Amino acid sequence: MVDSDSRARPGGPAAPAGPPVVPQEFSRVFLIAVTIAVLSEVLRAAFPPFGHFAETTNALGASAAIIVVCLAGFLAPVARAVAGARGLLLAGVGGLLAVRLGMQALSPTVWLAFAGAAFAMLALTALYETARGLSGTGFAVAVVGGLTADTALRLAFGTWDPAVRGGVLAWLACLILVGAGVTALVRQLRAAAVEAPAIGWRDALGAAALGPFLALQILVLASPAFAASSGWLSLPAAGAVVLGAQALTLAFLSSGLAVASVPGGVCVFGGTLLGIGAAAVTGRYGLTGWVTVVVIVAGQLLSAWLLAVACRVPLRRGGYRGRRGDVPVEPRRADAAGWAWRVDLGAALGGLLTALVLLPYQSHYAAPLPLPNKVLPGAAGIALGLLSAIAAARGGPLPGRSWARALGAGGGALLLLAVPAAYAVTAPAVTRAAAQPGTFRLMTYDIAQAVDGDGRLDPEAVARTIQAQHPDVVALQAVGRGWPLSGTADVGSWLARRLGMRLVWGPAADHQFGNAVLSRLPVRATGTGRLPVGAGPQARGYVWARVDTGGGRTADVWSVDVQHGADRTQTRLAEIVKLLQIWSGAPHTVIAGDLGAHDGGPEATRLTGQGTLREAGGAQTGPDPVVSIFGSDDLGIDDTVAGGPRRFALAATVRVVG
Repeated sequence: MVDSDSRARPGGPAAPAGPPVVPQEFSRVFLIAVTIAVLSEVLRAAFPPFGHFAETTNALGASAAIIVVCLAGFLAPVARAVAGARGLLLAGVGGLLAVRLGMQALSPTVWLAFAGAAFAMLALTALYETARGLSGTGFAVAVVGGLTADTALRLAFGTWDPAVRGGVLAWLACLILVGAGVTALVRQLRAAAVEAPAIGWRDALGAAALGPFLALQILVLASPAFAASSGWLSLPAAGAVVLGAQALTLAFLSSGLAVASVPGGVCVFGGTLLGIGAAAVTGRYGLTGWVTVVVIVAGQLLSAWLLAVACRVPLRRGGYRGRRGDVPVEPRRADAAGWAWRVDLGAALGGLLTALVLLPYQSHYAAPLPLPNKVLPGAAGIALGLLSAIAAARGGPLPGRSWARALGAGGGALLLLAVPAAYAVTAPAVTRAAAQPGTFRLMTYDIAQAVDGDGRLDPEAVARTIQAQHPDVVALQAVGRGWPLSGTADVGSWLARRLGMRLVWGPAADHQFGNAVLSRLPVRATGTGRLPVGAGPQARGYVWARVDTGGGRTADVWSVDVQHGADRTQTRLAEIVKLLQIWSGAPHTVIAGDLGAHDGGPEATRLTGQGTLREAGGAQTGPDPVVSIFGSDDLGIDDTVAGGPRRFALAATVRVVG
């Protein structure tokens, strides 16, 4: 996957082989892969602190601060001028590895999140210095290989990244990852430099393609949680889909079939297809089921191919003579540092594009954009196609075709399917009969994406709060399953496994955020839907599960979350009216969640006004909780206990008496 300059030359016998044109190729590929894996994890770990920062300060100011930090990549030419190419590499990749170690030791905080974002942007520019002289396909293989390893590692931890959790295994994963990165970095710093090419602004723009590529990977294509929630799959099955798509992509790239010269229009068409697919499965009304699986598999192939095409020119080494049919490049004197800064700026633009896709996509749910946020991943796919089209006919080093290499790369990645397989077979049993027929312990809990008051993702704290009440059924609100604010973790699946319960999912704002019912009791039927948006800013919804309480009796448990805010009372009332219409007075029903029904307000009056629902008795101790429990007249509800952080939890014993 490297231009070896192996052409037939006229004259006598070939001279003795000299040093390779691109030294230590495998070491470079390995360093790129490790850097991408660490970079992806650091960015995901930064999302919850950034969300907390925006929530506790001015949201607009917080967003501006994050964008400013993401301009750090534009300092790459300064670092190059002051410390040289090796200094840039040490600052970008070395700084990123140091932040990753700091996150493990200190737990992610706002300042670490800002530092992580800054060094991630700088590391993106340093990657092109590392990869110079490799083919675009070789670079794409390294990037996809790093994402594949990252996917397997995430699945081993149930998608709760080791960077934001404690314990021996998390530390072991950190030390292995950082140690591998440091080793590869040292080798790279000792290797001979590869001469930079004379390159124009148009050609340098190809380096920006890595930005929209990473945005799509983080948000959709390499996210097991997204595949699980939008594909209606179990987490192990979703992980197998993502890993399988990545293995297929590695085989395709490594075969050499991906590098045939193509017209720029084909790249634009491919990017448009990629953008349409990404837009189709994201946002409030994104397509689900098998469509999601198709988009993930096809999107992996398309995005990696476009990345390989786009990066061919920025990765050329100085003195590259080109291939027959290449579009001539303006003749400029190659200089090891004189033109590389243009590639630095192209890569920095790509880093900024990553932030400009991910940040507004998430903030749309608090401050709606003029257009649906699904436009952003769609634009990322189209931008990737356009950047590839610029470089499509410009030439660059190409690998030879090799089926053996394809089988090796794809087969090696397929071995990682053992991770989701092991995760599936070690899952605990999830159902049991009720201890006392007709009676079960219920808990409702607004978990706020499992992010604590300090901005740290901590689903273990949520699990311990639930365990303290020994519930049989749990109604959860504000559950993230691939949402950036929860670090793109599948919090719902993680909690279900941790507690040994079955997950029933109900999307709301989009398919990555909503409500859930966890149950140890057998589930006989389920349903889900959305409520009127009204004053918004985001859609709310409900999910219900019919649980077998024993003795031939069942109960319907609803988990509901309505709009928040003192100025949205009318919207909440409209949501409650719609909810009551859907419920239609069915017997043996519990409606629980964040219903805005506090202090005898109009929401509580509307819920109980028809005389068929009544609110559970007040909590035994402490102030009123944020959440509520309402039951039909044929249920007995007692032993009510409030708890959880910020009074976001309420538990009660439910008896089917009618």
